[in-house]
Amino acid sequence: MKHLIIKNIGPIKDVSIELKRINVLIGLQSSGKSTISKIACYCAWAEKEIVTAQSPDYFRKKGNFESNLIVFHKLKGYFTEDSSIEYETNVMKFSFVKRDESFNFEWKNRLDYIRPKLIYIPAERNIVASIPNWFEVKLEDNNIHSFMADWEEARKYYAEQPLQILNLKAKYFFNKQDSKDRVIVEEKNEIDFTNASSGLQSLIPLSVIMKFVTKGIYEEKEKISIKDLTTNKKLGASIRKLLESEKENRDFDIEKEYARIIEKMTKPNFSAIFLEEPEENLYPVTQRDLMNDLMHSVNNTDRRHSVVITTHSPYILTSLNNLLYAAEVGKQKKEETIKIVPQKYWVDFNEVGTWFVKNGKISSILDEKEKQIRAEKIDELSRQLNREFDKLTNLKYEV
Repeated sequence: MKHLIIKNIGPIKDVSIELKRINVLIGLQSSGKSTISKIACYCAWAEKEIVTAQSPDYFRKKGNFESNLIVFHKLKGYFTEDSSIEYETNVMKFSFVKRDESFNFEWKNRLDYIRPKLIYIPAERNIVASIPNWFEVKLEDNNIHSFMADWEEARKYYAEQPLQILNLKAKYFFNKQDSKDRVIVEEKNEIDFTNASSGLQSLIPLSVIMKFVTKGIYEEKEKISIKDLTTNKKLGASIRKLLESEKENRDFDIEKEYARIIEKMTKPNFSAIFLEEPEENLYPVTQRDLMNDLMHSVNNTDRRHSVVITTHSPYILTSLNNLLYAAEVGKQKKEETIKIVPQKYWVDFNEVGTWFVKNGKISSILDEKEKQIRAEKIDELSRQLNREFDKLTNLKYEV
């Protein structure tokens, strides 16, 4: 359970959202979609830091909670005296109120925490292709800088085996010899990544990192022994003390339980992905293929990866809707449905949340009865265009 409340931050006036495993926020430019996603990402990071320190003291110091959020997610000028954030999971609950700079906190079930790999994929991801010497660019410690660090790790994973990019005639690989990114086009032509099309420059960083953080990073992680990890002494002491107090009420092996809990708190067990505008520079059919691939990546393991997507594109919603519908139809006619939409892309309705962001608030656009995204919300722009066309037609033939 992850419940987030945001009040009076940037374009957001009053938002209360229960985050699911797969989340999509759609709305006009500057409606506040990214603001919600950024704050959700930041709160998940704050939760991780508090668990590691076994204390919220850092965030209780005046200015720390707000300043870190503003710098990392570039939210300067978004806060007012009426701004506030509340965040609650099964592990903890905390809130920040700008008016008195207060940070209130309470533990719930601290031993339940499972550490994620947090990653924010910004709309500016094509920076790694559009700027040849991007690694020499000095940036603030913000989400773009963090993304570039993740890209540096992910790209090296594809030094040996090129990554096929969706159904396109393109493959990506990292050339170890000159530390350059390369794209193989039409199975024969090798070009520098900086010379690829705008669509590939947006799509390749997204595809490479998504594949790495949902699969590759865990293949690497399995090589790491718990003994190789530097465990925070305070964390270890706190967990051991809690287990010793629980030993009085139930019988268990403290050492085995300690090792299990420390591992889940210090090693990433799943990836929590925050993705801006996956449709960037992509043709509608490619947007559909990308959504299929994204859902496959998120669903393809038992690690319970999660994703928050912000988008302007009705094609993203329509693509997700088809995957939801396939899962429902497949309950009765599995083999026939698989022929239309492969099962690896199906999405469970109960794990999805979709919201329309408008006028500083959000509204769910899921139809609980039909287990679909409401068609009228997906087609809102089309309806507006059709109304304009009808008015023009009436004007043309007006007597």
